[in-house]
Amino acid sequence: MNGPEFFMQHAGYRLLPPPLKTADAVADADTLFGTALPLNTGKTLRLSSCWMVVTPAWTATSFKALPEAGFRHDMERRTAIHDALKAGQPCVLLALGKRTMTARDLFVTYDPRAARLCSEGEVKTFDATQEKTWTS
Repeated sequence: MNGPEFFMQHAGYRLLPPPLKTADAVADADTLFGTALPLNTGKTLRLSSCWMVVTPAWTATSFKALPEAGFRHDMERRTAIHDALKAGQPCVLLALGKRTMTARDLFVTYDPRAARLCSEGEVKTFDATQEKTWTS
């Protein structure tokens, strides 16, 4: 499964309004990243200036999505990344800035020795097993 498919299946389709869904994960991810989404504050904002950790079991984020999305807001970024990588399941690690992200920026991490932190136009690959917290 590629990055856009994984992201949309486990997180994106919970945010994308039904009239905008096309079942094409790449097109839908691009649409999602450019769409103003309703927040739990009553305002709207596109996905920006936040982080997300997407796994098959859960999604943690600093984005103030509506409760219906089912995202976790009870974790700090570092803890969410650590827990996702330790679980041994594939995950997508996102660091969204001000610029609009695109589907081509999404990569799935399958191995913590080559964890991929995705941001706009850039992917940083790092070995999470070398972190001090990995063995604790």
